[in-house]
Amino acid sequence: MIKKSLIAAVLLSLVGVLGCTSAATTKTPASVKSIREAEIATAWTMQQMEISVKSEVTIILNLANGDKVDGYFYIESGTSINFTITGNSLIYQSPVTAQGTQSDRFSFTAGLAQGVAYTLRFTPMANGTQQPADSTIFLELIYPATGEIYVPFGTK
Repeated sequence: MIKKSLIAAVLLSLVGVLGCTSAATTKTPASVKSIREAEIATAWTMQQMEISVKSEVTIILNLANGDKVDGYFYIESGTSINFTITGNSLIYQSPVTAQGTQSDRFSFTAGLAQGVAYTLRFTPMANGTQQPADSTIFLELIYPATGEIYVPFGTK
C-alpha cells in the first residue's frame, strides 16, 4: 500500500511538472477512504471507496490492453455528480437527467487506441451546473489484479 502511494505521488508530481492533457489534479482537497479491498480468485481486485469531494476529483487506473473494468457509484450526500471516463479521449459519460446523476453503473475494456492510463472524474453539481458543492460518493471498482489504481491524497 505504501509502495502504491509513493508511485502515485511520483506520477502526480510528474504530471504537474511535465503536464498531461488526460489527467487532472483536484482543485480542492478530496478525502478518499478505502472501505474494502479484496482479491477475487487471484485474477481480480475489488475496491470500495468513500470519496468526499468539494470540487473535482480524478482517479487514475493503469491497465493493460484487453483489461476489463466494472464499477458503480452512488451519491451518499450531495445533489448530483458529473462522471466521465477518459483514456486518450472520452470513453463514457453518465447520462444527466433534470435531477442530475445520482448513481451509475459502468463497464469498459482497455484498448491500445485509448492508452494505458484511464481517468475516472467526478465533478459535483449544484443546481444543474458544475459548481463547487460538498458531495460524498461511494465507488466500487472491479479490475484485473495486474492493474494499478491511483487516488488523490490531501496534505495539511
